[in-house]
Amino acid sequence: RDKVAAARHLIYEQHYVVDTLQVEELLKNESLVPTKNAFSEWLSHVGFDFFAMLVVDLLHEFKLGIWKAVFTHLLRILDSLKGDVLSELDRRYHQIPTFGHDTI
Repeated sequence: RDKVAAARHLIYEQHYVVDTLQVEELLKNESLVPTKNAFSEWLSHVGFDFFAMLVVDLLHEFKLGIWKAVFTHLLRILDSLKGDVLSELDRRYHQIPTFGHDTI
């Protein structure tokens, strides 16, 4: 909240543009935006943490290249194991129903 408040002070009272270095230095490391949140404003006095309310979706946290590298590494590990582990993973993926009638 303090970083967002400081960024809002720069933007609205000192007339900085949102993408200036000073504002970015405050917000960028935590991917914050200079917007007040109703949950934070109304419930922070009772210890409510807005960020703890959000569930992190790890697949959306990975960039595509990183996910591809991690998945490729997993496949290589499975391929190196004894037995037909890679085929078992493939079989399990095929058990997942498609979304709708279309394909990717």
